Amino acid sequence: MQIKPLKMRWATGGVNYSYLLSKLTPPSMSATNWIIDPAEPDEIQDQLSINEFQSITTIVNTHHHYDHAGGNLEFASLLKERKMPEFIIGSKKSATLSSSSIVLPEDGEVFDLGDKITVEAIRTPCHTQDSVCYLVHDSDNADEYGIFTGDTLFTAGCGRFFEGTGEQMHKSLSHIIKRTEGIWDKVKVYPGHEYTKSNVKFVRSKIWKSIGENPAFDELEEIASKTEVLTGMFTLKDELEFNPFLKLNDPYVRRAVGDAQNSLSESEVMSKLRSLKDSF
Repeated sequence: MQIKPLKMRWATGGVNYSYLLSKLTPPSMSATNWIIDPAEPDEIQDQLSINEFQSITTIVNTHHHYDHAGGNLEFASLLKERKMPEFIIGSKKSATLSSSSIVLPEDGEVFDLGDKITVEAIRTPCHTQDSVCYLVHDSDNADEYGIFTGDTLFTAGCGRFFEGTGEQMHKSLSHIIKRTEGIWDKVKVYPGHEYTKSNVKFVRSKIWKSIGENPAFDELEEIASKTEVLTGMFTLKDELEFNPFLKLNDPYVRRAVGDAQNSLSESEVMSKLRSLKDSF
């Protein structure tokens, strides 16, 4: 299994990622290969070989926002000389093609990319109501998993609640964690943006303020200070250790939102923590 991160909108501050998901290296035109969130077709083409580009059969979105799905139709038009691609999207907000070319995945629906790669759709409403994460596994390698999280889960952070609530985000993140129980240390996280440095700055300022309070976070901070592209470097197990949005009962997190007495529900802590981040 090959996951190739593709930078988009880095020069203008968007720091988006698209991803090419394929089985073979280099990707084969006989395989079923995905391009995930191809918002900027020109930028993506510049980072793909001709063979990689022509291998794409399916356009996939994590949610409908323009910086993830805005390039769908242009990208499809570039591919259609070979074959009109299929769309796998959270809702029809992401494309305007005929329904025959669109798949709206159910929660838990599994897709087969061929060559023993499977992808499971995990519905995670909150950032948008059509947000979907995709859990990929290559059965040729029992330890090879990845999850494309869009704007639901970031390294040391989570997405804004544009269409949902703290309760929904808590449920969605918990759904991811429950679905991957037993393989947290194997599932590498591939978010929709490179927000690690800004998330680290927030967490150090508001939560684990001193070295030693969270050694896993200390290590993340050190890595982030030296590395530009961090997608795919960390697992869900890592996130459970250093991501405050997955550690809602941590005493430092509780203290940061003014709940040293542990009187708030986890959903309430989630809401207050996101508000704290939004105003940072």
